[in-house]
Amino acid sequence: MKDIITIADIAQKMDETTTIKIKTRTRDELRALGSMGDDYNIVIEKLILEHNRNKFVEYSRKIVEEHEDEFLSMDEL
Repeated sequence: MKDIITIADIAQKMDETTTIKIKTRTRDELRALGSMGDDYNIVIEKLILEHNRNKFVEYSRKIVEEHEDEFLSMDEL
């Protein structure tokens, strides 16, 4: 018989935590990046967000460079 998965089961799964091994120096640097009250998960989420923003900016610059001839300058408008 197939188990029934409830919304509560999904919410519990999403809230599960895990332990990761990091060097003491890395832990200290993460601590320095956080704000008062941030746990390591929040700090890591902020780092991931910043990383994704940087990737988006890089991608956007690449698109602009590749299609530079298709854009108009403000003076041309």
